[in-house]
Amino acid sequence: MGKATISSKDERLLHTKSGNRCALCKTVLVDTSKSPAACIGENAHIYGEKAGSARYDSTKEESFVNSEANLIFVCCNCHKKIDTEVNDFPVEYLFKTKSEHEKWVSNQLEEKSVSYSFAELEVLANFLVSVPSSLQVSSNLSLIKIGDKINKNSLQEYQNYITMGLSSNLTIEEYLNKHPDPSFAIKLTNIMAQKYRELKALGLESCEIFAELWKFASGQHAEFSYQAAGLGILTYFFEKCEVFEK
Repeated sequence: MGKATISSKDERLLHTKSGNRCALCKTVLVDTSKSPAACIGENAHIYGEKAGSARYDSTKEESFVNSEANLIFVCCNCHKKIDTEVNDFPVEYLFKTKSEHEKWVSNQLEEKSVSYSFAELEVLANFLVSVPSSLQVSSNLSLIKIGDKINKNSLQEYQNYITMGLSSNLTIEEYLNKHPDPSFAIKLTNIMAQKYRELKALGLESCEIFAELWKFASGQHAEFSYQAAGLGILTYFFEKCEVFEK
């Protein structure tokens, strides 16, 4: 069995929670020199996938073994290390390391969500409006409550990130209100909605679309300040506009 045993949904969630960084050495695992940015990390199993692999346990169900809960996102060097120096990397240590790394990522994003500035927004907004868009989103659609929208789109696993992003709504609003182009917010809405529909047409689930839209809104930047600003942009339009279907 190979990588195909891991669903794209679990893979995207794993990478998102890991901040696209190695859970052991914190190396950024996105090659932004390529367009679109390429993933250079590896999804490592904590409990081994098959007999003979590191930390294999025959009592573990395959559905669990190949789920996000049993995966840790690492660089190729750390992957080789944990699978060859098995005694130094037992399952308990890897689960603890994964949990602590994901908490660190969440803390970094939370901190930057209340401290990023117009400078980051300007960089990302200029990138976004450079994307051609022919879509015109109606402004007459009635909006639904954010909680209902999260439930309807099955985004419960991303609820913490959505809440984090919404905490910077006032910053996004102030930036848009002060922008010299009065139609700038409409342009961004159309671009985000078009990107959503493109991803939807690929057959992706809502959680996968959210992860991809976050990367898109962040301009593929790896720095936490840009990721927080990109999350703010995405959640602003997620709440106030019809970027996601009702």
